[in-house]
Amino acid sequence: MADNYQFFMKSNVDSYIGQWVAVCDQEIVSHGTDVKKVFAEAKKKCPTKRPLITRVPDKATMIFILK
Repeated sequence: MADNYQFFMKSNVDSYIGQWVAVCDQEIVSHGTDVKKVFAEAKKKCPTKRPLITRVPDKATMIFILK
């Protein structure tokens, strides 16, 4: 799953802002506004894998990492 996360973090996901995306084998295999549908489609495309499911935040969203 770490490879999928790294792929997601390095990808240009501007076209998916506000949507859920599913990443499997370092590829976006599904996207949309309904997380259940995105997960179901990802499981059909990658039945033996555990896809990374995440929401692409709005551009105004800020993420802070505290150490």
